[in-house]
Amino acid sequence: MIKIFGKIRYHWQPDLSMLITYWSLSVIPVFIGLALMYESSSIPTVVLFSFFLFMALLAVGVHRYFTIYDDGILRIITANPLTPIKVPISSIEKVEVTKNSIKLIFNDGSRSRTFCMRKWPKKYFINALALNDHFKGEIELTDNFIHVDYYQLYYANNEKSS
Repeated sequence: MIKIFGKIRYHWQPDLSMLITYWSLSVIPVFIGLALMYESSSIPTVVLFSFFLFMALLAVGVHRYFTIYDDGILRIITANPLTPIKVPISSIEKVEVTKNSIKLIFNDGSRSRTFCMRKWPKKYFINALALNDHFKGEIELTDNFIHVDYYQLYYANNEKSS
């Protein structure tokens, strides 16, 4: 979670299989470059190109985040910088929160997307989404979250208000 130009960005990664595949493929140029550098006494241009390719893949790989706008739009920035996805928050029917990810289920029922998030960006994203006036869906906490600290606080506050 980073605040840039007045907007808060909630960083995410794709599901685990895509995450492992992408980062494994993005590290390959580094190892190829190191092997080529070990074989020669000077630094060839192929080595510099492989390190540049790794840096480009690294930049694209960490360029995944959500931004919630006041006018009811959830902007999903993916690894493809040319196609940001704008979703109306009112079209989100359900948010399933698990230990490592969130799943957004949209009104048409056939579309859903899963995003892996770390603990604190996920907490702040869910709070910001639930407090948004345009959000009419429900948030379901799954995976037996009773033992996770910040959800215990959430349930404790709800029991006191009931």
